[in-house]
Amino acid sequence: MKKSIKKIIPSFIIYLKSALPNYYYDLKLYYKYSATMGFKKRTMLLARIIKIYHSIEKGLTMPEIRLGFGKKNLIHLIELNERFIKLYGINYTQIQHSVAVVLEYKLFHEKEGYKIDEELTSLINAQVNKIDNLSSIEQKSVTRESYFQHLNSSFSDFSWSRASVRNYSKQDVPINALTSAVNIARNSPSVCNRQTAKAYIIINKEKINEILAIQGGNRGFGHLTNKLIVITAELGVFAELSERNQAYIDGGIFAMNMLYGLHSNKVAACIMNCSHTYQKDLKMRKVTSIKKSEVFIAMVSCGLPPENFKIALSKRNDLEDYLTIIE
Repeated sequence: MKKSIKKIIPSFIIYLKSALPNYYYDLKLYYKYSATMGFKKRTMLLARIIKIYHSIEKGLTMPEIRLGFGKKNLIHLIELNERFIKLYGINYTQIQHSVAVVLEYKLFHEKEGYKIDEELTSLINAQVNKIDNLSSIEQKSVTRESYFQHLNSSFSDFSWSRASVRNYSKQDVPINALTSAVNIARNSPSVCNRQTAKAYIIINKEKINEILAIQGGNRGFGHLTNKLIVITAELGVFAELSERNQAYIDGGIFAMNMLYGLHSNKVAACIMNCSHTYQKDLKMRKVTSIKKSEVFIAMVSCGLPPENFKIALSKRNDLEDYLTIIE
C-alpha cells in the first residue's frame, strides 16, 4: 500500500506543479473579464438583456402559452433596457429588438383578451414610447412544410432555415433518423482526428423526464420530448495541459453538425446546455450512467413538429459584431 502511494504522489505533485498555474490563469481570466461580478461593461449588460428577452421570446412560442407568464422577467428586462439606454443610448439593434419584444408581450396579451396589471402596462408604455415609430414584431409562425423547405437548397439557405424548435407532435421519431444525424456528425473535425465526441440516444420516457428534470432548462416543452440525445466528450484522448478545454471545443463542433443532421432528416430539435455545477454533474452521471471519463457537452430534445408551430426570432447581431479583418 505504502509503495503504491509513493508511486502515485510524486507524479501527482509533478502534475499539480504545472497544472495549478494553468487553472489559476483560467480562473483569473474568467473572474476578471466575465460578468460574474456584475455587468460593468456595455457588452456584459447587452448580453444579459439578450438572455432575458430571449426567455420572453421562448415563452411566446411555447405549445401552451401561460397567459401572464414571466412578469418578473419582463420587469427585470424593462429595468435593464432603461439602464442600457441611459448609459449607452438607444441606437443598438439588440436594444431596439429587446424593446420590441416588450411591446410584443403586451400586444400578444391584448390579442388574447388577457388584462395585464396597470403597473406593468405603465412600465411597458413608458419604455416603448422611447423609440419613435417602433416596429412591432411577432415570433415566427411556420408550418412543418415551410420549416423544412430548404433541405435541398444552398448550404447558406439550409443553415439559416434551421432553428430551435420547442413544440413536438405525438408522433414517434424514427431511430434511423437520429442515427443518420449522428452519422453525419462523424464528419466533424476534431483535434488531430481524435474524435472525442459521443452521442447517447435516450428512448425511455421516464428516463428522459428524469434527465430533463435535472437539466432544468426545458420548462414548458420538455414534457413533449420524444427522444433525447446526450452529447459527451471523452477526456482520455487528451494528454496535454494545453488541451484542457479541447473536449468542449470538439464536442461543440460535433453538436452543431448533429443539429444539421437532424434538420436534414426532418427532425425538430432544441439544444440545451450542460453547463453544470459539480453537484448537478454528479446527479446527471448517476441518472445517465455516463462514464466518469466523459464530460457533458449538451443535450438535444427531439421530436417531429406539428403542422403549425412557432419559433423564437432569436435576433442575431450584425455581421460587423462578429467579424474583424486583420491585415
